[in-house]
Amino acid sequence: MSIPDRIERIEVLPVSCERVWDAITRPEQLSQWLNMVKDMDFRVGGEINFTWENGHSPYPGVIEVIEPGQRFAFRWYSHAIGHPELKLSPHVGTLVEFTLKEVAEGTQLTLVESGFAFLPDMAIAEQSYQDNQGGWSVLLHGLRAFVLGQVSAM
Repeated sequence: MSIPDRIERIEVLPVSCERVWDAITRPEQLSQWLNMVKDMDFRVGGEINFTWENGHSPYPGVIEVIEPGQRFAFRWYSHAIGHPELKLSPHVGTLVEFTLKEVAEGTQLTLVESGFAFLPDMAIAEQSYQDNQGGWSVLLHGLRAFVLGQVSAM
């Protein structure tokens, strides 16, 4: 049985690209809607440290792409929690990419998380895909509320 390799979500947010860019790249804003972010060294190769509800903290991710105002990507170990041996390989995590595009209604944000098919264990890959499929829906709802200045549902 094979699982899909990617999750893709497209959101149109009625705010400027600059507003969305700040929300996804400034640590103090990112942590408001992606509440598992503990800290971030904002540079290519820099770490993002995540905290998880189950107490595994910090859990590192690595920033892979910064194209100011347009694209931000990091690799994280989305379901390696509980499987610490998976953290040892730099290619085990999935890649999370945010791409911004100005549209008449504001900003089109495209989120793609990919690499599930390359995780070394099928059970981990399936669970990670399922968890993140629902997780991104909740998190993007939180991002929308944050950029609109509303109380986040998080």
